[in-house]
Amino acid sequence: MIIRTAQAIVVSSPNRMTFSDVRLRELAPEEVLIRTLYTSISAGTERLLMAGQLVEMANLPFPCIPGYETVGEIVEVGAAVSPNYVGELAFVGGSYGYEGVTPAWGGQASYITTHYSKAYLLNGLDPVAAVAIAPAATAWHGVELIDIKPGELVLVMGQGPIGQLAAQAAKLKGAELIVCDTVQDRLDKAIVGDIKVNITTTSLKSQLPAKVDVMIDATGKMEVIGTNVTAMRDRGRVLLLGFYRRIDLDFAWPFLKELSFHTSREWAVEDVPAVMNAMHLNKIQTGYLFTHRYPVTEYQEAYASALHNPYCLKALINWQ
Repeated sequence: MIIRTAQAIVVSSPNRMTFSDVRLRELAPEEVLIRTLYTSISAGTERLLMAGQLVEMANLPFPCIPGYETVGEIVEVGAAVSPNYVGELAFVGGSYGYEGVTPAWGGQASYITTHYSKAYLLNGLDPVAAVAIAPAATAWHGVELIDIKPGELVLVMGQGPIGQLAAQAAKLKGAELIVCDTVQDRLDKAIVGDIKVNITTTSLKSQLPAKVDVMIDATGKMEVIGTNVTAMRDRGRVLLLGFYRRIDLDFAWPFLKELSFHTSREWAVEDVPAVMNAMHLNKIQTGYLFTHRYPVTEYQEAYASALHNPYCLKALINWQ
């Protein structure tokens, strides 16, 4: 099988998407070719991409192919890869195998290529659940960085997919967990949380049993952090798990409480197998996050839901 073209979702200019044919470069000896089954949309990253903000920030010029949440079937292997890989299902966090178009990060295409070591074999893991390995590993990485101890009181701000996955990872560390959001539907879907607080109707501080040891912000909004650092204990830790245009906080409370701030970019290599193992053991659950599902012919509707519908946790695109 020699496939050198693919169909892809291409962002041609700010807020403009097309479904276009793209050329694939020759498969390198240690690469594999994957036929895409499912993809999803990283709302935070792809919102910035659609707005054109990643052109300078991450050197990702238009036209570009978005996405880094892909599950598919390995259909071709390079000369140095075992033919036993053919037919295996794998998760892939993006593709760089295109000609004439920027991969940003290239996952939204009917065929993608990657180094064989970056095609994580599912080994029986549900392929839809596996599409969320990227956000699960990102949340896992942040929780590892913040070093939660058993019994610590952890406050997770935001119950979008990253917030929900961070809450699951924190619970595995033995945390006492408070989760917050402004959308009740997200709180209703959250599968962990000793205390759930809708901060549009209830005072968060009235629900806190003690001062907070760790705050995990998954909203990407500085004002959310600034409003709630007063609930932290002295020398508490704050994890910035969203994306922020600027660090903009009044200094007084972080100074008086000697708070430590940690940033988390994305998953490390070791986080993906750790998360996949937790998913195999049903300790991390992801399938329920795909609240909205679309055939690839409705990709524009999928993006509209993912980027603008507060009731959409994640949108799944079916390429079959």
